[in-house]
Amino acid sequence: MVLKELFWQSIPGMDLKTLWRILWRNRFQVELRYWDRLLYLFVMAGLNSVLASFERRCNGRKFKGVKVVAPPIFIIGCWRSGTTHLHNLLSCDENFTTPTYYQVMFPHHFVYSQPWAMAIFNYFSPDKRPMDNVAIGAKAPHEDEFALAALSTVSPYMQVLFPFTGDNGFGVLDPGSLEKEALEKWQAAFLHFVEKLTFSKGKRIVFKSPPHLGRVRLLLELFPDAKFIHIHRNPYEVYLSMKHLWRQGFSFSHLQTPDPEAVDEIILSWYTELYTQFERDRGLIPAGNLCEIRYADLVGNPRDELAKIYASLSLPGFEKFWERAAPYLESQKNYRKNTYTPDPAAVDKVRRRWGPTFARYGYEIN
Repeated sequence: MVLKELFWQSIPGMDLKTLWRILWRNRFQVELRYWDRLLYLFVMAGLNSVLASFERRCNGRKFKGVKVVAPPIFIIGCWRSGTTHLHNLLSCDENFTTPTYYQVMFPHHFVYSQPWAMAIFNYFSPDKRPMDNVAIGAKAPHEDEFALAALSTVSPYMQVLFPFTGDNGFGVLDPGSLEKEALEKWQAAFLHFVEKLTFSKGKRIVFKSPPHLGRVRLLLELFPDAKFIHIHRNPYEVYLSMKHLWRQGFSFSHLQTPDPEAVDEIILSWYTELYTQFERDRGLIPAGNLCEIRYADLVGNPRDELAKIYASLSLPGFEKFWERAAPYLESQKNYRKNTYTPDPAAVDKVRRRWGPTFARYGYEIN
């Protein structure tokens, strides 16, 4: 496998301790055809362990106990619902900071290493993501789930690494369903990551992670006044785009060969579970702290939809933010989204499994 492909390994930020933990949980069931991926993870884990030790010595006392500047903002929505686009837009606001690609990929040591290592990261990094051609780079906003996975080893992305064994239950969407010790490790990992981000930038943090859609209760326990932006998209488009994500994105991370039918079931069940949990807990969000938008509306009329977010959540400085967001949108005008042609069987499957979401958010069932 070439280096560019190894770069797409989902969780290269594990240290030796966390890598060994997940291998032990899965009884070292890594297929021989993926030995190069495992070797890559071990090399990166060794490097991460060394750099993490330097960070603890040089920076550990500086960020320990650092408090958030303001309650975080969480962009929530199922995979392929437009969360990345919205995350990139909100990163244009100078009052906010977002976890960067480098920070989420190397959460054990980014405070220490990012001043000098991001240039190296950019040298080896591909220019665009393989599943949707979105531009990337060390400073680009990215999904905090990769950091949480590398720090706590509790994440649905563990099922991406181990699609056959499923990581013995630790690949759950909701850490609250695990035993107390595992949940506490996840919570501690999240707070540790927030401390480091706050120390690094000192601004209000905007997070985006699809699994957070089902974690509202847990997130409010950590950040009682957090604000949430729920972005949703036509379920048919989500389903087809998620299948593409597994084929063109997650496929570089497998340590076991996935069964296509099993992957299809994961896609269908993840979506159902996330929305079941969100609908269960959305009432816990304080009044004025939740805004919901459609992806199609954001693409079709971005200024009005962004203004709606700022007004609904009482976020200041919209006009100044728009002065920076408008040029970004102009730079993206030639971006071409993937297009899909659903087959009748897929349409029927999505209709049957995700029918309540169609009804809840006003999407037409064809």
